[in-house]
Amino acid sequence: MKRIDSLSHWKSRHAIVVWLGIVLNMGFVLPLIFAPEWFLSLFGLTAEPLIWPRFSGILLGILSVFYIPATLDIDRYRIFAWLSVFPSRTFGAVFFSYMVFVAQQPAAFLMGVALDGSIGIASLWCLIRIVSLEQQIAEGDT
Repeated sequence: MKRIDSLSHWKSRHAIVVWLGIVLNMGFVLPLIFAPEWFLSLFGLTAEPLIWPRFSGILLGILSVFYIPATLDIDRYRIFAWLSVFPSRTFGAVFFSYMVFVAQQPAAFLMGVALDGSIGIASLWCLIRIVSLEQQIAEGDT
């Protein structure tokens, strides 16, 4: 019974981490859609025409919606949970790292690395623990 309680705790932790990531994403989505000039200026960035930052905000919002099912029922939507880490959060962190360190884009884009990287790693850790505990339960090591 102890393992089952631990499993449910890790599933809850995963949901919390993913919801935290969604909330942080919304901290980018809403300003990018409704006040892109102001928001970009906070990071010393500009964009012209403003349709592109607005569109990226919309796409980030849509992507964030796809994270929700796994927070509600990780057993049913397990593939969504894994896709939120690989490729979604992983690609975001790699993309922004590449753009800053190789393509010489402003260091302000490292905010994307920090956000996607930290949420991705925390989510991955939860998923690894969930799978590990499920395997232990299946093998009868309760």
